[in-house]
Amino acid sequence: MNNRILFTELGKLLWKIIRCLILIGLSYVLLYPILYLIVTSLKDADQIMDPSIVWLPKKIIFSNFSYAWTEMEYLKSFGTSVMVALISSVLQLISCSLAGYGFARYKFKGSSVLFLFVLVTLIMPSDLITIPLRFLYQEFSIPIISPILDLLYIQTMPDFLTVNLMDSWFVFWLQALFATGIRAGLFIFIFRQFFQSTPLEIEEAAMVDGAGHFKTFYSVMVPNASGAFLTVFLFSIVWYWNDTFYTNHFISNKKTLAKALTQMQSELSKNSADFYGSSAKLMASALLFIIPMLIMYAVLQKYFVESVDRSGLVG
Repeated sequence: MNNRILFTELGKLLWKIIRCLILIGLSYVLLYPILYLIVTSLKDADQIMDPSIVWLPKKIIFSNFSYAWTEMEYLKSFGTSVMVALISSVLQLISCSLAGYGFARYKFKGSSVLFLFVLVTLIMPSDLITIPLRFLYQEFSIPIISPILDLLYIQTMPDFLTVNLMDSWFVFWLQALFATGIRAGLFIFIFRQFFQSTPLEIEEAAMVDGAGHFKTFYSVMVPNASGAFLTVFLFSIVWYWNDTFYTNHFISNKKTLAKALTQMQSELSKNSADFYGSSAKLMASALLFIIPMLIMYAVLQKYFVESVDRSGLVG
C-alpha cells in the first residue's frame, strides 16, 4: 500500500514537471520573436555582425528608435491609426451585434442562406473584392437614389449626387457601419453564438414588461453580452491596427502606423550596403508599432480572457 501511494505521488510529481516543461517550451516559442525584436533594436550593425553577442548587447543603442520615430512620423501616424481603428471598431461593434442578434433570434425564409453567405466571407480573399470596392468608392452615391432616378427615367447619375470616397477614411467606416468591415463575418458569428446561448425567457420577461424588440436588445441583451462585446472590440482594434491591405489600395495621401512601417521596410530593403544596420532600424520600427497593442493587452488581458471564455469562441 505504501509503495502504491509512493508511485502515485511520484506520478503526480512527474506530470507536474512535464506540464511545467511544456509551458516553458511554449512560452519560449511565443516570446522569442519579441525578445529578439527588443535585443536587435538595441544593437548597432557591428554588434549584430559579432557572433559573440547574442542576447546581451555590449553597448545599448537608442539611435534606431530615434530614426524610426522620425521616419515613421510616429505621433501623426499613431493618432491616425487610433482614430481609424477606434471609430471603425465601434461602428463594427454596433452593426455586427445587431446582425448577430437578428440571426440568433429572428427566423425567416432564407435566413440560413444569408448566414451561409456571412460564413463565406470568412474564407473569401480580400483581393477578390478590390476592384468592385474601388468602383464603388470612386462614384459613391446613397443607395436609395438609384431606384428613384430609375423611376424618373434618368439613366445617368448627376455629378452632384456622387462623391469620390477614395483617399478618405470612409472606406473603412462605411464597411464597418454596414457589418462588412475587416473580419465582420467572424464577429457576426461570435454574437450569434452568444445570443443563441442566452435564455429566451429573459427577452420574454422584458417584452411582457412592455419593452419592444430594440429596447429589449439594448437594455437586456447588450448588458448580458459584455464578454462578447469586449472580445469583438479588441479583435477588431487589432485587425484594423494591423491592416495594410485597404490602406494601400484605397488610401494614398494618408498613412497609419502599419502603412508607415511597410513603407519604411521597403526603403530600408533598398540599402543592401548596410543590411545589418537596416535590420536594427526595422526591428525598432516594428517594436514601436506593436507597443500600443502590448500595453492594451497588458491592461485588459484579465477581462479579455474572461470574455473569450464566455463568448461564442468557446463551447
